[in-house]
Amino acid sequence: MLLCRDIHALIVTDKAIWETSEGIMIRVLVKPRSRTIRLIEEISEAGVLVNLKEPAREGKANSELVKRLAKALSVSSSDVAIVAGYGTREKIVRIRGQSQAEVQELLLKATRSQ
Repeated sequence: MLLCRDIHALIVTDKAIWETSEGIMIRVLVKPRSRTIRLIEEISEAGVLVNLKEPAREGKANSELVKRLAKALSVSSSDVAIVAGYGTREKIVRIRGQSQAEVQELLLKATRSQ
């Protein structure tokens, strides 16, 4: 289900992290069933590569993604939503409650921590 009203902003950007009227958007590439402990493996122009322990079945990986991103970004789980790509490994995630600079800083911090 697409929750973002500004669908055009989701399509036209080639950035991994950008701001819209709905909040901060992050292009996420998930790696389900990853054995890597670190949540954020890499941040590039293509997107943010996220390691998840759960399998990509029955929404388990999506739930883990929302919970772990919320924790890493110091926001409530209700402030994190998958707005596109719910059934694929490439997703667009909306973050509310943080600025773009704060999101970028916290994601970079997560790449250095375990």
